[in-house]
Amino acid sequence: MHENTQAVTVVASFHLRKEHLDAVLPAVTACIKASRQEPTNLFYTCRRDLNDPLHLVFIEQWQSVAAIHEHEKQPHFLAMKAAFEKGMEGTPTVTMLEDVAAFS
Repeated sequence: MHENTQAVTVVASFHLRKEHLDAVLPAVTACIKASRQEPTNLFYTCRRDLNDPLHLVFIEQWQSVAAIHEHEKQPHFLAMKAAFEKGMEGTPTVTMLEDVAAFS
C-alpha cells in the first residue's frame, strides 16, 4: 500500500446477515461515535442502502494512511471488526482514495 501523508478518504461497503443485524448495529454506532473523537479523523459516517437494509457503507476521511492504521488498532474499531466477522455476508469492499489536484 502506498503511504500517503495527505488526507485519505475511505469508502467501505459491507453486507450483513439478517440474523446478526441487531448485534452488529450497536458496535457500528459505538465505533462511529468514538472514531469521530480520534484526533486524526476528519470525517466518519455510515449509511444504509435504501434498497438493501443489510448493506452498510462507511465514508471516512483521515489525515493520512498512518492515521488509518492507528484507527484500526483502537478498541472501538476492533470491537466493530469482531462484530462484522460474525455478522458479515461475503467479502467487504474497502477503497482508499486520494485527492487529485486537477479534479478540484
